[in-house]
Amino acid sequence: MNPPPDEVSRARARKTRVCDHKGCDLEGSHPAPKRGGKGRHHFCAKHIAEYNRSFNFFEGMSQAEAAAFARAERFGHKRTWRFGTGPMAGKKSADQFDPRRWAGRRFFDMDDVAEATGNATSGRRSSLQVRALRELDLEADASPNEIRVRYAEYVRRFHPDSNQGDRSSEDKLQRVLRAGKFLKAAGLMKG
Repeated sequence: MNPPPDEVSRARARKTRVCDHKGCDLEGSHPAPKRGGKGRHHFCAKHIAEYNRSFNFFEGMSQAEAAAFARAERFGHKRTWRFGTGPMAGKKSADQFDPRRWAGRRFFDMDDVAEATGNATSGRRSSLQVRALRELDLEADASPNEIRVRYAEYVRRFHPDSNQGDRSSEDKLQRVLRAGKFLKAAGLMKG
């Protein structure tokens, strides 16, 4: 015969976490945001339902803050601009199709315009660039000269002609060539 569910929940609560409702000693397995958005409560199934029914997101907000939230909600809390202005205005509208200037999602960030239009060697590198550098056993902040030297070294080392015709390192050579081609296209091997 199984013990009552409340007893099982109480036993688990002693090991993990107790419900945040006053006087309840059941397991608090259901997280809920605290009022004001700082932290979380953990309630049992009964008290989470009560908390959700009484929760008011706009409690403590002024009328102006609630109206601003409602306006921003229409656009998913993303920045918007009039047609012909914003991050795609002027010279940047032509740059969107130039693969040497494309900066991914950062291209549309208005706060990061200088970084997004800078050359590919400044700022952070994309995850694909870091992966290609890792294929060459380099750090993410490697200079173009270091990349070029390591690429040439690895091509010589893994080429079958350098290994008396042994094709066992051919797979590594293909990965190095792919990484080099990608890094060249990204503008990280010039210098």
